[in-house]
Amino acid sequence: MRLIRIPILFVLFFSLSVFSYGQDNIELYIQKYNGLAINMMHLYNIPASVTLSIAIVESGAGSSVLGRKFHNHFGITGKNFNAVKKLGHRSKYKEYDSDTASYQHFCEVIAHKSFFHNLIDNPDYKTWVTAIGKSGYANSSLHWKKKVLSTIRHYNLQRLDIIEKDPLNK
Repeated sequence: MRLIRIPILFVLFFSLSVFSYGQDNIELYIQKYNGLAINMMHLYNIPASVTLSIAIVESGAGSSVLGRKFHNHFGITGKNFNAVKKLGHRSKYKEYDSDTASYQHFCEVIAHKSFFHNLIDNPDYKTWVTAIGKSGYANSSLHWKKKVLSTIRHYNLQRLDIIEKDPLNK
């Protein structure tokens, strides 16, 4: 009986420490990129919570190879001339010069979707995530939608969507 407890305790401790690392990693990612997501919200009218949560899900909070090597936080495909040099093989995923360029291109892609003009003044992140999922952005849209919405709720990202009015422009 005692022999069984030790491995179970080890597995439990290891699982909790990995989960904690993931949580910390996501929170650091949010701190690093929330300003960029808010800036993109002001430029493109896409809720910052949506942009940031999709980036977290698609890039593993910046820890994926795409995020680290290609500045690709959204899994967007396209030409990539440096993949062989950086990875040792070809890649269908687009490389960006910067994280900002990745966020901006994602917003441009969404702005060209047919649903975009119907949602411009809609601050409801659920409606945005549903529309993006239905537009073919994600291969497994139901699973993807659940992960994105769960990320928004768990990290309270909807707080980023509140646009404070400028007191000088009442």
